[in-house]
Amino acid sequence: MSRFLVVDDDPGARYGTRRLLQAAGHEVVEASSGEEGLRSIEGRNFDGVLLDYQMGGMDGLSVLESLGNRPVSPPVVLFTAQGSERIAVEAMRRGAHDYLVKPADPEELVLVLERAASFHRSRTEADRLREELEARRPTRTLLGESAGMKRLFQDLELMAPASASVLLLGESGTGKEMIARRLHELAGRPGPFVAVNCGALPPSLLEAELFGHEKGAFTGALSAKIGKIRQADGGTLFLDEIGDMPIEAQTRLLRVLEEREVEPIGSSRPVEVDIRVVAATHRNLSAMSAEGRFREDLRYRLEVLVVHLPPLRERGEDVLLLARAFLAHFSGARRLEFSPRAEQVLQGHDWPGNVRELRNVVERCSVLARTPQIGPELLGLPTRDASPMQAPPTAPASFSEPAPEGWLALPPVALDTTFREAKAQVVDDFERRFLQAHLDRSGGNVSRAATTLDMHRQSLQQKIRDLGMARLPGDEE
Repeated sequence: MSRFLVVDDDPGARYGTRRLLQAAGHEVVEASSGEEGLRSIEGRNFDGVLLDYQMGGMDGLSVLESLGNRPVSPPVVLFTAQGSERIAVEAMRRGAHDYLVKPADPEELVLVLERAASFHRSRTEADRLREELEARRPTRTLLGESAGMKRLFQDLELMAPASASVLLLGESGTGKEMIARRLHELAGRPGPFVAVNCGALPPSLLEAELFGHEKGAFTGALSAKIGKIRQADGGTLFLDEIGDMPIEAQTRLLRVLEEREVEPIGSSRPVEVDIRVVAATHRNLSAMSAEGRFREDLRYRLEVLVVHLPPLRERGEDVLLLARAFLAHFSGARRLEFSPRAEQVLQGHDWPGNVRELRNVVERCSVLARTPQIGPELLGLPTRDASPMQAPPTAPASFSEPAPEGWLALPPVALDTTFREAKAQVVDDFERRFLQAHLDRSGGNVSRAATTLDMHRQSLQQKIRDLGMARLPGDEE
């Protein structure tokens, strides 16, 4: 059973609607004017509202506008007279859930209101679950003391006031959505932050989800939908995994970015929008454009500002900082801590899944921990310790390994250094020589080398700068 509010200044119409809905097993409250309807909504919870457009005093659109200023309101179905479809479309744009034209078919009236009630309950449940997830989510404060993260924080401060599109590049699990949210917060835009994962929806649903559609635009479009782009009006639209967006949707998105207007599916009237687009991907969009799988003109539109997110393996100083923050969140009042050996294992791991993998490991430990101190065995990570039976009886002062032909040799590594220092020395030397070898092969052409390495050109250029490598003749910007 659902509870509906019927707002109509015609007593006969209210009576007929009430009898119809009560016969279907629903509770009905009546209001004879827009003002009375607003007072009723103020004091009670409704699953849906049937609102007449033509009333004395406040008309339906005025009531709808007033409801739109409230943080929470039930879905509204506007009741209009024959020939008022234009007003109905305007009502939909102002947030109405659906509309009916008088005289409505009784079965259709009940069906539309029941559908609105179902939508309301689903949305309420989704909001509740979202709040629970937010309560369980570790702090959204971006943490990082490494040089790469400090530089990233400075870049975000500079980029935030601009309205230009931003492209976030980085491996999966590096926190691209958190960066996008931080940009939105720093910008202080009045509208909401709306996120869409382009790889999580089939192509047929992605366009409807993004651009919206009119009622009856396609099979199953029983009511109009404004779409994520219009939901983000005045705010930020975050397009995660933009590299997975189908070509057809890319074309429509390009028009939104160029014209600052969106045309819902099934409509010929575009709607102006004020949005900032932040896109993210772990793919090489340049290579995809060369293969015809990503529109080059859209890539240029998205690459106005580019942010490179460093993987966790390049943020050695941040591993324990993040791990302790996650543990404090997940352990709650238990006050768990990592043992010194566990912290060594955490720092020695490569973290191919980046921050997401670290968070999952810490959450698992917090659930399975039986003592206040978490040891390395609970992490489930390789310790890389050699067995005493396998250890050599004596150790040379340094270690190096001859390389087969066509391979890069490891540099000599002093054995009296810590694991972390030795690893950093080997990694830096490897990256420098490996990249130099590919640059030599490409004749110093950074774009050609980046394609061979399956890297973004900007990522390779940044890596060259970070490693202090000399710029070569013929290097392309």
